This record gives sequence, C-alpha cells and structure tokens, in this order.
Amino acid sequence: MGGTGEVAADQVEFGGHDWTDNGSGVPVAGKLNSDGVAVRNNFRAAASRVNPVTGPCGGRVRCKCMFGREDRLMVVADAEFQQEGAEPLPRFIIKDESGVWVDLNCFRASSDFSEWVDRLFVRGAYFRELDYPVFLRLAYDFEPGVVADEIGACEAAGRPSRLRFARGISHILPLRSVLYRGLKISGGRAEYLFEPVSLEFSVEQQSAEANETGDQRSARTEAVVVAQKTRLDFDEFIAQMWLKGLRYGVDEAVVRKAIGEDHVGRETIAAAKAPSAGRDAGVEELSDGLRRDDAPGLLPDGRINLARFRNRFPQIRAGVKLLRKTPLVLGNLGRELNGRPLAPALPKDLDFAALAGSGTRIENTPQGEYLVATIDGFLDIDNDSSKMSVTEKIINRGGVSLRTTGDIVLMGDEYEEHGEIQEGRVVEGLNITTFADVFGKVVSKGGVVVLKKNLSGGAVVNHGGQVMIEGRASGATILAPGGEVTVRHAENSLIVGRRVVISERAVGCDILADELEIALAEASVLGAAALSIAEVRAHGSAETLVSILLPPDGEQHELLAAARAQLEGLQAADDEAKQLIDSLRGRPGVENYLTIAGKVRRQELTLSVEQKVAFQKLRDSVAPVLKALAQISEQGKARASHRETLQAAIAGVEAERRTANEAVKCSIGEISGEVIVRTHPAAPDAKLPASLAPNELKAFLRAMPPGCRPLFAGSKGCFEWRLVDDAKVTS
Repeated sequence: MGGTGEVAADQVEFGGHDWTDNGSGVPVAGKLNSDGVAVRNNFRAAASRVNPVTGPCGGRVRCKCMFGREDRLMVVADAEFQQEGAEPLPRFIIKDESGVWVDLNCFRASSDFSEWVDRLFVRGAYFRELDYPVFLRLAYDFEPGVVADEIGACEAAGRPSRLRFARGISHILPLRSVLYRGLKISGGRAEYLFEPVSLEFSVEQQSAEANETGDQRSARTEAVVVAQKTRLDFDEFIAQMWLKGLRYGVDEAVVRKAIGEDHVGRETIAAAKAPSAGRDAGVEELSDGLRRDDAPGLLPDGRINLARFRNRFPQIRAGVKLLRKTPLVLGNLGRELNGRPLAPALPKDLDFAALAGSGTRIENTPQGEYLVATIDGFLDIDNDSSKMSVTEKIINRGGVSLRTTGDIVLMGDEYEEHGEIQEGRVVEGLNITTFADVFGKVVSKGGVVVLKKNLSGGAVVNHGGQVMIEGRASGATILAPGGEVTVRHAENSLIVGRRVVISERAVGCDILADELEIALAEASVLGAAALSIAEVRAHGSAETLVSILLPPDGEQHELLAAARAQLEGLQAADDEAKQLIDSLRGRPGVENYLTIAGKVRRQELTLSVEQKVAFQKLRDSVAPVLKALAQISEQGKARASHRETLQAAIAGVEAERRTANEAVKCSIGEISGEVIVRTHPAAPDAKLPASLAPNELKAFLRAMPPGCRPLFAGSKGCFEWRLVDDAKVTS
C-alpha cells in the first residue's frame, strides 16, 4: 500500500516495534516509562475515524490508519499496565531503570517465580528484552540450596546478590496476540508453523455522493478493513507459548532466525530435556597387588618360558589399602516442555562392607571408605559374592590353563584351585586342594592333596604325603609311595602308595601298596603285602591278579648269619683267654699274692710292718703276670659288651621279620569272577617296586619271579591266607 493519511504523527515504543502515525504533523511522545508501562499519548486526531480497541488491562487503545511505508501498518497504542487493583510485584522482584531483577536475598525457590510469571502472562503481560537462559534458570533451577550457592558466588565476585532477566514488563495488544498460532507437540518436541502475519482492523472513511438532481453531494461514512504485514516478536512469542503449554526448552536461536528471516514453514522450536544419567557407586583399585603379572616367565638362561607367568599370585601386606569406594552421583533432572521435571533413574548404591572378607576390614576416613588388609597373605576374590579376602593360603578361582595361568609353581604352604586344571598344565606346591576336575598334573612336596571332583587322564604326585580323591580317577596316575591314597572310584588307573584304599570300586587298575583295601575289584592287577578285598567280580574275560608281596629275606639272613658268626668268634676268644689265665695263675707266688691281696682288700687281714715289706717284695716279683692278667680281663669285658650288642641286634631283626611276616596276609570276602592269587617274593638285588617307572611297575606286577608260589585260582568262593602260618582256607 502507498500514500499518506490525514492523522496526527505519533511515535511510541511498544513490543520492540516503533509505531508511527504521520498525518497532521503534531508529534506525540509515546515511550515506555521505567516500569515498562506504555505512557498514554495525547495526540490530536479524528477519533471517529478509527475504531477503538480495548487493551488487556482495560485501557483504551486508539488506532489510526496511515499509509507511509510498504512493509508495515503502524499503530499508535496507548495501554496502561498499572491500574487500580493491579497485583503488586513480589518482594523478590526489583524493577529499576536498568531492568527487571530477582533479589536472591528475598528469593525462596523457583516455584515462586514460576507462579508469578504464570499470573503475569495470563494478564497479558510479557517481558521485554528477555534473557531467556536466565529466565529458565530462575523458573526451574533454583532450590533453597542453589539460591544460597548463587548468593555466595555473587558475594565472592563482589557484585550484588541479584539476577537480571529482562529489560521491562509490557502488555501485548489483543490485535497482536492473535498472530501467535497453536503448537504441535509430540515425542518431547514442539513444532510451530511460521507463516506471514498481518494486522487487520477497520477504519471509518467518509465519501461524497450525488443527490437525485446530480448536482449536490452528501457525505457518507463507511468502515474499511485494513491489513498490514507485520512480524512476530520473540518476547511476545515466549509469553504466548507459555500460555499454550510450552514453558521450557524453546530454541531461542531457531525462533529468532525464523522471525528475522520471515521464514515460512514448520520448524522444531523446542525440545524436552532428557534427564542426565547419574553414576552408580563403585570401587577404585588402590593396590598394585590386585593385578597379577601375566607376562611370560623367564628361564635361568634368559629365554622366555611361555608355559609360566611371572607373578600369578602377588602377596599383600597388612595395612595396605586395597579398594576405595567411589560414592554414587545423582543424575540431573530433565524437563518436559510443560516444565514438569523428569527424574533420572536412581543410581545404584554399593554395600561396600559386603566386600570385606576375612583378613580385611572397612576404614571410614574423611577422604572416604577404604578396604584395608589386616594380615599378610594372598588375595582371594570370590566371583559369586565379590567378597575380597586376604588369606594365608593361595586361592585361585579361574582354573589353570595356558591362557589363564600357565604352569604354576607355588611358594605358599597351602593352595586352593576352584577351576579346572587343564590337560598338559602342572601345578606344584604344598597342601593342594582342587574343587573342579583335574586333567593336568598336580605335584605336592608333602602335606595333603585333596581332589573334590574327578581326576581324568591327569596325574597326582605326592611322594611323602597323602592323596584323597573324592570323585573318580579315570585313566590317571597317582603316585604317593610314602603316603596314603584314598580314592572313591578308580578306572584304568595306576596307583602307588604305602596304603591304598578304594572305597567303592576299582576296574582295570594297576595298584601297588604295602596295605591295600578295596571294596570291589574287577579285572585289576593288585600287589601288596597286606590285602583286604571285600568282593571280586568278573569284568568281561579279564581276570583279577593278586600278588602277595613277600618281605625280602636274603639280606636279613645274611645279617643274622654274620652276627651269629661273630658270637661264635667271641666265645672262642673267651675260651682261649680262660686257658691263659689258668696258666698264669699257676706260676710261683701268683696264687699266694692274689689270696693275700684279696684278704687285705676285704680287710680280713692286717699286715705288720715286716709283713708289708715281704708282701711288697712278692708283688714286685709277680708284677708282669698281674699286668698280663689285667689286660686279659679288659679284653674279656669288651667281648662281653660286643656280645650283648650282637644279641640285641639279632633279637631286633628276628622281631622285625616276625612283624613283617605277621603283616603279610590276604583276605577276599566274596569271589564271583576269575581270580589268581600267588606269592611274589622279592629278588635280592631288585630295586624297590615303588621306585620303578610306570611301565616297569606294570611289568613287575605281572611278572613271575623265582620262588613265586600259586595260592588260589578260581571264580567262586572266598580266600584267606597268612604268611605266619603259611596256610590257606578256601571254600
């Protein structure tokens, strides 16, 4: 549109726009006062030419038409924000020439600010030159604790404890409020359709008409609808969207750009704020001892040993802090578009005390909670309960394999393995207990080896200690020649022990022992000095071979023969000494001297001075003979002592032979399969059976050495035999 009108020229700042009316040439001041309220303008115009409009607060708004600029129709407005009965400002709101502020010293919480803003917007007001980020903070983020923190921050910075959020407060004209459309809210996002907007209002105009004669004109007033293109205003936009339910999350940059560029189209103008996730309580490792060194070990010559790791089980010292609890961190609230808070998921707390096992304790300090070792030992972490303990024994729960541990050589006094020991892997230590199947090799330097599960294809070696297998031994080798072996069930296994007990069943096994007890034997080769078999059953066509190991007798025979020969030599020496003594005593004066000397020693005779002189002369004359007799007497005492020693040795050997023979026995309670029982004498120069290699041992049990004597062969009945009486009873 173009042209000019015939109205007064007025200019007033309102809603961020300059409204100008050019006409009669009378300038009018139309600025906003310090309270942000439009000042009533006194202008001269033909009021009858413009329809009056009532403002949102009841004030009269007079609008006049002008035709000056093509881009907009200017409107002169006069509105009253403050009038009689208007709600006073809250005590936490400060308005001055610099803007609208929130006094933090009087501010309680964001809820008070939001309620005031809501009442203000409902009355048709809005904030000019709004600082939207500060506005949102005041509306939602200030709780009593946050207010106190903000006051402290202001005081620390040396500035007043207040926040500016707007330039002023104004009212939006009704003819502009209709410019703001509805929203489309879905999925936490708000969309707004931007389109060209214009102001529409009616203007009264007079026109002249000809009369019936055609020479006179009459004046007629008519209403003309005027539309003028305009723009939305961001400050008004925020207030209007608040009333439409959009109270949070407006993207200021998007809205300002769309308004400034006269954008046409639907835009996403706001998005809800998702709550930020918190952080669960956790633990922080503080000791290097919690991490094992799985680097390959080194051989003595410096080469890498891929079968072993360097430090699989580091030691923990008493007083070392192992873990620190990291407290949970709450997440931040999110916001829906209507301002309602979105609570984040509550982080999970950690029962830190539940992690403390034996050998540890919880210490509470100003720096936090700590798990501290109370003893020197090895770390044990239970995978099921996550309980951490420090124990004097080494505990491993991950099993033994080339991937996890490699071969293990332990320096501790006790070891527990809760995982499988894989085939080809070796565990060396002392007092070893396993809680899973063993397929590899376990070597103990003594003590007790306990397998809670099965030994399959593996081996257990404990030369001087005890081996207990609570499960099955299948295709296994068990060597404890100086100790005791207890197995519940054995199949196709080689077992060596001083005492071996098979509590349930032995099938296809080779067993060597001093003492052997079996509940049920099938198709096995057994060798022992003392055997007690409750039952023997058939197992296919294979027979059960029982060898009763006789004690070695040749060496003891030689010892006894040598001792008896020495006794005979001592007796001959005694006889010879007796003859020599009789000969010496028969020499002149010897017997007389010995008789007088004996009476004097027993105080049966008292010699005079003359007799003492004569007795001394007699002693001097027989002195050589007396010396010889004394030597013969000492030699006789030595032979007597040697005789006693030999006699004691002979008695000990004979008692040992008797005890050994009494221990050699065989008892088979029930026979229902093919059984062969025989004696198995020990060869004089043979190695001890327990020292033989596995293949040599199997051959030894099946061999028939010289002197082997069959005692029983059959498939029914029972058998009882003892070496001491060398008799057998069959039925």
